Amino acid sequence: MASTSYPAESDATSAPAFWTRIPDFFRFPLRHPQILGRIGMCAAIPAVGTFASGMQSMFLAIAGLSIVAWIILLRHGSRVLCETAQGHLSPADYSWEPDGSLVDMPYKLFGLFVVTSIVVGVAASLFGQGASMVANLAIMLFLPAATMVLVQTRSLTAGLNPSLGWEIAKAMGKPYLLLCLFLFCLSSSQMLVSFWVFAKGFGPLLAKWAEAEVAVSQTGPDEDIEPILEPFFSMLSRQRPRLFLSTFAATATAMYFTIIAFNMMGYVLYQYHRRLGLEIDNPDATDGSAPNREADPVADLITAGKIDEALNIAYEAQRLEPENVDFQLRYHRLLHLAGKDDRLLSHAQRLLALLLTKGMPGKALDALRLCRERKPEFRPEDPATVLALAKAARTARDGKLALDILRSFDRLFKNHPLIPEVYALSALILCEDFRQDKMAEQIFTALCQRFPDHPCANQAREYLKTLARLQGAAG
Repeated sequence: MASTSYPAESDATSAPAFWTRIPDFFRFPLRHPQILGRIGMCAAIPAVGTFASGMQSMFLAIAGLSIVAWIILLRHGSRVLCETAQGHLSPADYSWEPDGSLVDMPYKLFGLFVVTSIVVGVAASLFGQGASMVANLAIMLFLPAATMVLVQTRSLTAGLNPSLGWEIAKAMGKPYLLLCLFLFCLSSSQMLVSFWVFAKGFGPLLAKWAEAEVAVSQTGPDEDIEPILEPFFSMLSRQRPRLFLSTFAATATAMYFTIIAFNMMGYVLYQYHRRLGLEIDNPDATDGSAPNREADPVADLITAGKIDEALNIAYEAQRLEPENVDFQLRYHRLLHLAGKDDRLLSHAQRLLALLLTKGMPGKALDALRLCRERKPEFRPEDPATVLALAKAARTARDGKLALDILRSFDRLFKNHPLIPEVYALSALILCEDFRQDKMAEQIFTALCQRFPDHPCANQAREYLKTLARLQGAAG
């Protein structure tokens, strides 16, 4: 997601500015029944809790079921953000293959909000109300970028990294403040409407409950409280449909506004993808109101469940156009979907090299992950591709994957000219990403001893001097 230089505004995006599409964002769930249906399904889950027997059990049931509902909704919202960022502005354009990397996204989003709330609380407790207001403002400006980084990278650590959020804000410039304003108004409106709907539904019942509580507190130890509570339970029985509808409406409103926010943030990433250095699938996207491409027979066959027929068409297309990235990726995903593991791994050897040659390291890493779902130890047979993938993984801030790709390189490719570069990259990752200076020092030393005249050895010597100075300072 990093980018060291930014083009002029005219080059930053070919898509309409996000603030011109505000009405489209609000209509987005309404125009797509599958999204509206998902919101309705998720909103109905906590509403079921209104049929619990008593007030306390009712609120516990609503709270517990709300967590379940929001986990489901946030997974889908994260997918809306990711797909929209790829230029897929209509759900009809979304990938037909499930994205397993989004399964844990709700918990990471919860973690992001918890950590930022703790920061505000700490500022208030240490420095007072003024600092709390400043921290609140800073968090409000930080959260949109942090959410976009978190969902795109699938990493809570990356989401909490202010420098990565700053990259998005800097790439957008002043429009980022406008985005924050829109999202703040959206969040405030959602909370006001949801609270008003919930209060209207539960207000009379809560007032009746408070009266019953006061009356019970004034009774003697031997006095029967059943007659006192009977009017409340009678009212509770009559009010259940109203409580169900209120809970459903309040939750649906909050979820509707949340999907709008995810759609808006995804579109912002799509609009500024050139500045952010993001690879996208569909640079000439439309929202589905005016189709911009012919129907895809492969997609139709997949929808009809005819995977083998779709696979045959995809195979022929990629065979006739071996340099067509779209055809190669489609065939690769179909092999994964169909469970053709041997063909998947064989095809990946060519696909990974093609994607790296075409300057698409992010898609190459995605293809590698699909292969590793089937065979965890999979790696390319070409040494140059192995090193290029490891560099791409490190650029994507996935040092663990980079080290895993490079593991045992010198044993698998004995005496290969790239071994010094592999040693240098491995040591750099250990030192800079994981702070394992001892292991990095051992690899740098081995590099200097085995390849003293290689250019990487000069870099290794400089790092060894730096590590020695740091160790001396620490001592």
